[in-house]
Amino acid sequence: MGEANRWFESYDEGVTWTEADPSVAAECGLLLPNGDRVYFPPESGLSLDEYEFTHESMLTPGYAFSKQADEGTLPVPDGIQYQWGIAMRAYHADRLPPSLARKEWLMHRIPAGGTTPTIERAQVDWPYLTRVVYDNGDEYKKVLKPIFPRGTPKLGPDGAIWVAVFSGEGHLHPVTGKYSPYYAAELFRSEDFGRSFQLRGHMEYEPDGHTYPYQSGGFSDSDFGFMPDGSIVWFFRTAWQGITGREWDPMYMARSTDGGHTWSAPRQFADVGILPRLCTLGCGVTLLCYARPGMYVCASEDESGIKWGDPLVVMTPEDRSHLANVKIETPNFHEWVGSCHNPELVPLDHKSALLFYSDFYYPDRDGVKRKTILCRRVTVGV
Repeated sequence: MGEANRWFESYDEGVTWTEADPSVAAECGLLLPNGDRVYFPPESGLSLDEYEFTHESMLTPGYAFSKQADEGTLPVPDGIQYQWGIAMRAYHADRLPPSLARKEWLMHRIPAGGTTPTIERAQVDWPYLTRVVYDNGDEYKKVLKPIFPRGTPKLGPDGAIWVAVFSGEGHLHPVTGKYSPYYAAELFRSEDFGRSFQLRGHMEYEPDGHTYPYQSGGFSDSDFGFMPDGSIVWFFRTAWQGITGREWDPMYMARSTDGGHTWSAPRQFADVGILPRLCTLGCGVTLLCYARPGMYVCASEDESGIKWGDPLVVMTPEDRSHLANVKIETPNFHEWVGSCHNPELVPLDHKSALLFYSDFYYPDRDGVKRKTILCRRVTVGV
């Protein structure tokens, strides 16, 4: 078995890498104006084995959905859906017992001048926060899904921390209060160096069978960028195999011209696109990467983020299974594409960035194809 959380560092702009001690994590995180560094570590689900479900048969016209459940009890869910035999029960957080109703994110903070992270709980103002409990009576026995941000926190031009997150499998519509089986994207902002976050943007997936197909996962993984003209662009993944059975679906984009208070209706940006990631270079150009199938990078061509150049194809979207060490007669999707297709972009200098992604069929020094993390430099011509 390999080790988890292995760290590598480069001192030559990503050309060579050496393994580092895990303590290097203390030097990571978003550098804030006050000198602190903060980051959100991933969290595991919380076991609720000791909690009792209130069976759906208890749902009658007189059932009090507004009442908060007692400790040790889970109320009738606001909605439920099934994936791979797993029941995913959705609950308005305010209806859960007090110990489960807290709206907070685990945060590590490295105080200015220090090297040792302190553990904090950032308070999150999240109206209609929906918590999801996985249950199939076997592998998942009443597991509360965590709500830590999957997005990359960024400093905005206003000095605030901004971070994108998304709801669980199924959520409550913040306007109607009704259950939706789709994901919804959220954008949060902190003015107190990450001690509390307030909701700044919400993007609801409103299926209409045309612009927003019914067979979709909704708006899940997302990323955003601050453009030179003062606007903000926001890109959304919709592919979610567990819900639709499809590994690829369109990627959407929306813009805000008032600091994220209101947003344009999302429009399709590309035919595919999971885990969009953006970074702005010192020259003012914003780069966007996305994938599945294929791997792409494109650059903004104006200050508003409305016009983008043709994408650079980093990895072909065609069948790559023939590159395997042993011929695969009937490849599954990931064998076919030959990658996890979860890219990342990191700004490097005035006009270049580092692109990170995986390749299942990269040859080692002996010619044996191995799953490999690759780092490539992307440079814009300005």
